[in-house]
Amino acid sequence: MLDHLFSTWMWFGSNRPGYCSGTFLIVILILSTWLCGIHASLSLGPGGEFPGFYDFIFYVFSNEELASFLYNITLLLWVGPCQERRWGTFVFLALSFISSVLLPPIYALFLFVTGDEASRVSGYSATHLALLTAQCRQVKQRRVLRFVPVWFLPWLVLLLDIFLLPSAPGLLHFYAICLGLNYNNEFIEMLEQIERLGACACLPKWAYIPVTSHPHLPVYHNTSIRPEPSTSRSQLEDHSAWQHSVSEWHHEPLLATDSQLLEEQMLRAGILASLHDIPEGAADKVEVPKSSVSSLRLQQLEKMGFPTEKAVVALAATGQLDGAISLLIDDQIGEEAVVISKGKKSSSSS
Repeated sequence: MLDHLFSTWMWFGSNRPGYCSGTFLIVILILSTWLCGIHASLSLGPGGEFPGFYDFIFYVFSNEELASFLYNITLLLWVGPCQERRWGTFVFLALSFISSVLLPPIYALFLFVTGDEASRVSGYSATHLALLTAQCRQVKQRRVLRFVPVWFLPWLVLLLDIFLLPSAPGLLHFYAICLGLNYNNEFIEMLEQIERLGACACLPKWAYIPVTSHPHLPVYHNTSIRPEPSTSRSQLEDHSAWQHSVSEWHHEPLLATDSQLLEEQMLRAGILASLHDIPEGAADKVEVPKSSVSSLRLQQLEKMGFPTEKAVVALAATGQLDGAISLLIDDQIGEEAVVISKGKKSSSSS
C-alpha cells in the first residue's frame, strides 16, 4: 500500500532533471528559524497588531510548537519535491511566495467582516495546503489507493491539520484550499513564461529544475527523397501562404493506432518506390485511397494550384505538407500511383 501511494505521488511530479533547490531552501529556512529560536507570527483580525516587516517575512517559516515544526518538515520533504519537479523550481517558489503573501490579508478580511477575535498565524502548513490543492487540481482524474479521488486529498489534509495542529486556525487552511483552486493552468503557464525570459539565467542548470517545453509527438520525415525546394518556379512567387499553412499544420493532433501507422508506412513505401525512375510497366500500379490523406492539407495544396491527383500522391508519400510541396514543385510524381476516390480510379498524370 505504501509503495502504491509513493508511486502515485511520484506520478504527480515528472522526470525533469535538476536539483530540488526550492524545497531544500524552504527546509533550511524552517530549520534555521527553529534552531535560532526565531518566533515570528501575525496577529490578524479586530484588535490585532499591525504586522511588522520582520514578522511578515519570517511568519511562514516560524513554528511555535514542536508538533507544527515536525509536521511542516515531514509534509514538505514528502510532497515538496513532487511539486517542484512538476512545476519547476521557479514556479514552485513563486507559488509559495504568492500564497504566503495573499493568505494573511484574505483571512484578516474575513475576521473583520465577521467581527471575530484576533488570531495568530504562523507556519508553512497553510501555504503548503494551497500548493497541494493546485497540484491536485491539475491531476484531478487520478485516484490514490484506487478509491480516494485526488481532489479530496486537500480536504483530508485539512482534517489532519485540525487534528494535529489544534492551535492553527482552521479557516485559514480552508481559505488556503480556496486560493489553491484559483491557481489554474493559465496562471502557472504565465509564471513559466517569466522563467523563460531569464529569471534563473544566472544559476547553473544543475542547481534547479528548469521549465521544459511541452513534449510533441514525433513527425515522420523522409529525407532520402526530399530535395530542396526550387525558388525559381512560379508556384513559389507567393510562398508566405504555404509557409503559414505548414506552421499551422504542426499544431494538428497526430492520433493513430499502431495498425493505422503500419498501414500508412506500407502505403508510403509503395508510393515512394513508384516515384523512382523505373521503366514504364516494370512495376504494378499502386492504389492510393484519397481518404488516406488529410482533407485539410489536400485543400491547401489545391488552393496553391496543384492538381488534385498529384497532391494526393505527394501527401500520401511524405505525410507532410512541406514535403509534398517539394515533390510537386520538382515534378517528381510519376504515373505508377493511382488515386481511388469513391470507388473510381483516376491515374496521377504527369
